[in-house]
Amino acid sequence: MRNITISMDDELASQTRIAAAKAGKSVSKYLAEAAREKIEADAVHSATQKRNEQLEALEKLWSLPLWDVSDNGKMPTAEERNARR
Repeated sequence: MRNITISMDDELASQTRIAAAKAGKSVSKYLAEAAREKIEADAVHSATQKRNEQLEALEKLWSLPLWDVSDNGKMPTAEERNARR
């Protein structure tokens, strides 16, 4: 456990002490839990954001026109695919 010093205006400090007392916690524990909740929420948001970016990339890929590589319903042979044109 580490000790830290924080600065806040008098009104915020008073409101924080009152909120901590209502929660039945020390100011230190109240602020530590608030910081933990904020950090965890940010981590969840970050993971969700990353997943959304990946889904957007897949949806963009899937929205592209299909490429018909078959010739009259038959796939080209290896020789046909690799033939120099």
